[in-house]
Amino acid sequence: MTRNRTVALSTTAMGVAMALFLVLVLVLALTFSGRQKTSMGKTTISPASPVSPVDTIRLRSGLEMPAVGYGTCCRPSAKGEAIFKSTKIFLKNGGRLIDTAMAYRNHEEIGKAIAKSGIPRSEIWITSKIAPNKAKNYDECLIDVDNILEELETPYLDLLLIHAPKLGKERTTQLWKCLIEARHVGKVKSIGVSNFNRGEIEDIAEATNGEMPEANEIQQHPWSSQEWRDLARWQKKQGIATIAYTSLGGSRFHRAEGDGAAWPGKVTRVAKAHGVTEAQVLLKWALQHDMAVIPGSGSKEHILENLMVPSFQLSEEEILDIESADAPRDWWDSKRGPIKYGDEEATRPWEERKNG
Repeated sequence: MTRNRTVALSTTAMGVAMALFLVLVLVLALTFSGRQKTSMGKTTISPASPVSPVDTIRLRSGLEMPAVGYGTCCRPSAKGEAIFKSTKIFLKNGGRLIDTAMAYRNHEEIGKAIAKSGIPRSEIWITSKIAPNKAKNYDECLIDVDNILEELETPYLDLLLIHAPKLGKERTTQLWKCLIEARHVGKVKSIGVSNFNRGEIEDIAEATNGEMPEANEIQQHPWSSQEWRDLARWQKKQGIATIAYTSLGGSRFHRAEGDGAAWPGKVTRVAKAHGVTEAQVLLKWALQHDMAVIPGSGSKEHILENLMVPSFQLSEEEILDIESADAPRDWWDSKRGPIKYGDEEATRPWEERKNG
């Protein structure tokens, strides 16, 4: 009798062990089903991937801005039918932040894509920018706010920026007062700037009883000049969100097909160590520095790659290794520094700017 009971218990234990093994196999299969290895050993993210767009960044107002958005600037695919289709792809796959501007001349196509997406307006974050070469004073700026809303077919913007401080202190201050008024009447939820340095931000704040921008959209990547890096650190202390553009090099830089030779070797090594792509490593670099990113592409593959950043973490050693790499060839660099409203930084060679 005792022997039969022992056999029965052993059989039960084997059955439990087998069940646990099958559960483990199923979990592993689900975990890796969304990740596909290419013939070159790189990882791409399929639409069925279990990862999702990276969280949000809280603005000083308390609004939650998506941390990964879609940039719509400065490439042939950022206009006409191409931007209409790519914006729909971005939204269909979980993207929720669209970054545009008057200067990009694609408001209407983006507005139509948003309307066709079927996604409630309240779930989409739209950022646009006032063009200082068009709106040269307070009144013209207010007119352009209305024009932007009409072109995008939306009753409000989530974030409106002054695109650049090109007009000098007095006129830039007028545009800033315009944005404050637009927010006051409910046409804009949040306001900020783009391509401003610290002195220019302090000027508009001083002229408006301390009204600081909630965000500044600037060039920011591992090879930004010391001036830009210092600005991002200062903004964090001031409660100004940094929105990083050219995270992936700008329109002149092209991700190499095949062996990925366009990427620095140090970035490629980090990517392989985590089973992700080089682009995802650079986006993660910015996200770990508490910056929002707005990479743009007309390619569905790259839109998904940029949007679905896996939940890996770069170590401090890996971050330093990436930052010590040489900037890739054709990587875009903004020629701005600390001098207000026109900058001698523009005349300095790349190596001087890079080395501070």
